[in-house]
Formats: sequence, C-alpha cells, structure tokens
Amino acid sequence: MFSKQFTEGFGYELQNRQFALISMSGVAKRLDGDPRLPFWKGYSELEHFNAPRYEEAARRWGMSAAPTAWTRARGALIGATPKFMLRSLLKFAYPKTVEYLEDLRRVRGTGPADGKVFLDYMVDQEVLQIEMMQLALNGRFSEITPKLEAFLHRYEGERLFS
Repeated sequence: MFSKQFTEGFGYELQNRQFALISMSGVAKRLDGDPRLPFWKGYSELEHFNAPRYEEAARRWGMSAAPTAWTRARGALIGATPKFMLRSLLKFAYPKTVEYLEDLRRVRGTGPADGKVFLDYMVDQEVLQIEMMQLALNGRFSEITPKLEAFLHRYEGERLFS
C-alpha cells in the first residue's frame, strides 16, 4: 500500500501527462511551417515517449493512466489555442511548471522503492520540459530538438523498473 501523498500526487501526474499529450499534440498539428514548431512538436514527441512508461508505472502500482473526461476536455481546449495566443500560454504555463517540479520531487520522495528509476525519470522529463520552455521563451527554437533527442536517446532502452 502506498501513502496517500504518493497516490494522490502520482494520480495527478498521470492526468497531467495525459493533458499534455492531448493538448501538445493538438497544437503541434496546427503549426506546420511555423518557426515555433520545434517546441510544440518536441513537447508532443516527449509526451508520446512518456505515455508507455507512465502506463507501465500505473499498471504496476494499480492505478489508471487513462485520461478522465475532464482531462480530455481541458486538453482539447488548450490544444485548440489560437496561434497568436501560444506565447501567452507558454508564459502562463512556465512558472506553474517550475512550481510543479517541486511537487514531483516530493512525490518521488514518497514513492515505492521498486520505482526509484522511474520516479527519477518522472522528475527528469519535467526538468526537460522546463528547459524546452526556457528555450522557446527566449526564441532559441533550434536548440530544442537536439536537447530533446539527447533525452530520448538517454532513456530509449533504459529499464525504468527492476
């Protein structure tokens, strides 16, 4: 049995990843040829990469990784953000994501010992999101893809559970 703090925190993170998958995929689909595409497409790629890893963790720990109706609705709404509002969206989300990283670090600290590698991954992918956001906010879009590719390469074959 897991602590209430871990169960609630990881349950929230599971929905957060589903929200990001839905919303970032929606934005990326609409930005073909846009110079901001590396950020939004990269974020979408990260969430697609995350999905099976989070599903495995949820399964191991008896939780559901499926998005709730609320998560699907919010994801679709944010995924339809007009192009002219994307920078504002990113400026709004960035400090919240920085704050959320601290929440994830606390969740990691309350997690099961057999999930240490996955929980470290969970925090690492959030750090990557923040770094990608910083690059996008500074207009350094060309640096996002190599940073994402290095992360994906690092974790591509790694076993996140023993």
